[in-house]
Amino acid sequence: MKLRLGLDFDNTVIRYDDVFRRLASRRGWLKGSSARTKDAVKALLLAEDGNDLRWQALQAEVYGSAIDSARFFPGCLDFLKRAAASGHEIFIVSHKSKTSHFDPSVRLRDAALRWMKKNARGLIRSGNIRFADDRDQKILLITALKLDLFIDDLAPVLTHPAFPKATARLHFAAESHDAGLPRIKRWSEASAALSGLERLGPAAYNAVERICGRPVAAVPASRQSNNRLLKVTLENGGKVLVKRYLVDARDRRERGRTEFRALTLLWENSIRAIPQPLFLDPGGKFAVLSWIEGRDLRRGTAKKTHVSQAAAFIKRLAGLRPGAFPEAADSRRCLADYLRHVERRLARVSEGAAGLKGFPEARRFIEGTLKPLKERIAGRFRSEAKRVGRDLETPFPARQRILSPSDFGFHNALEDARGRMHFLDFEYFGQDDPAKLACDFCHHAGQKVSSELKRVFIRSLAAGLPHPKSFLERVGLVYDLIGLEWVLIVLNVLAPETRARRRFADPSVSEHSLIRRRLTLARRLADRLARAS
Repeated sequence: MKLRLGLDFDNTVIRYDDVFRRLASRRGWLKGSSARTKDAVKALLLAEDGNDLRWQALQAEVYGSAIDSARFFPGCLDFLKRAAASGHEIFIVSHKSKTSHFDPSVRLRDAALRWMKKNARGLIRSGNIRFADDRDQKILLITALKLDLFIDDLAPVLTHPAFPKATARLHFAAESHDAGLPRIKRWSEASAALSGLERLGPAAYNAVERICGRPVAAVPASRQSNNRLLKVTLENGGKVLVKRYLVDARDRRERGRTEFRALTLLWENSIRAIPQPLFLDPGGKFAVLSWIEGRDLRRGTAKKTHVSQAAAFIKRLAGLRPGAFPEAADSRRCLADYLRHVERRLARVSEGAAGLKGFPEARRFIEGTLKPLKERIAGRFRSEAKRVGRDLETPFPARQRILSPSDFGFHNALEDARGRMHFLDFEYFGQDDPAKLACDFCHHAGQKVSSELKRVFIRSLAAGLPHPKSFLERVGLVYDLIGLEWVLIVLNVLAPETRARRRFADPSVSEHSLIRRRLTLARRLADRLARAS
């Protein structure tokens, strides 16, 4: 990602402290004073004189003929070299008059250009050095250049009402600081912020900067997902999560908007076992959420306390009014939907296998194992539904449906240091049949839950629903169909759009190894399902 980086010049890139002190001392103006910085020298002269005439004369000399003695702030040159080596375009935008007000013969811009040509050769193109007559014009230049980041030592520039919202800000302030701005004290921190900008992208970086008021450094979180997760560490040690969603024309589901709306609804209803929603990109490409520190349960075996907390969480959702919230992804409105979803998934993986080279065993597995297994389970499903007098096309009553995460389980959960569960991933959230959620939980391939605890989950969930008998009946009817659907979900990687999502989440993924692992897992799940049914 190539970025457009903007820097102020005076007292941001170039440091004048030593020059001011040396010239003032040479003229005998310091008189043993310990003043070492530009601001300290200025304060001393103004206090002694009651006016700024000596100070203006000193400024004219420092910014004019003596500028060649000034140096980069420590670390700034390294920042410029690192940015240039990464292919980023660097701009200087300086509020500097053409000539000195005290001495019009001193051409300030020419002196600055001379210094930049001498000290930043090959790093900043001469055409990328821009000067403004006043602060408002400086803001117009920053806006016109469409900068991704601007660094300035003057807070009023960064807090200007017209400062472009799409440009991230860094206040270069070793001492005094506007608390409402993200701050760096030294240029090494700017390099860390640049790394965060590169990894997050300008829009997400800017969102975090404005929400948190701190510069950031981002590293990929260790948890893998269908989306890209970035753990953002702030200057003060705080953390947030940036979740980037793949926007694919082949998948019309608005995952980012759905998840953010769901989290907002739950948070507003005082449900705290979730990430707090902080910001959603208007285009739905990323969200900023609170960071939850916890233990990943995917590799361990769930305990009763985990299952009890999971059931309690769903019962809280069941107590919410769905209102106008839309259907969950792949929701089930009637019993026939369960069969239709299996058939659609089977057709999808069959098509994917047919177009996949190098895996003839995938086609043999689908034709020789999955299709016969599907006919057997579907036949038994129809017979059982008929036996208990349930019409497959009759819609479920609205009062028997709940708001569901739709992709719920310990694969999307963390346990904090106090043993409390936090549930993640609400991209498919919406109204659905709780029987689907219960069966998904029991069959999910990404978690380890004993048969006894699966029964505990279903019984506990039933106790919190208004129509437990109907819920348990539906669970019994669709349990094996959902089991078969999970075999097909594991085989989603046979479809090209699923592999595209995996590459988006982890560009280093080996598709060949991924497909091989999924085929092995699908065979194991299918064998287990065939024995149980």
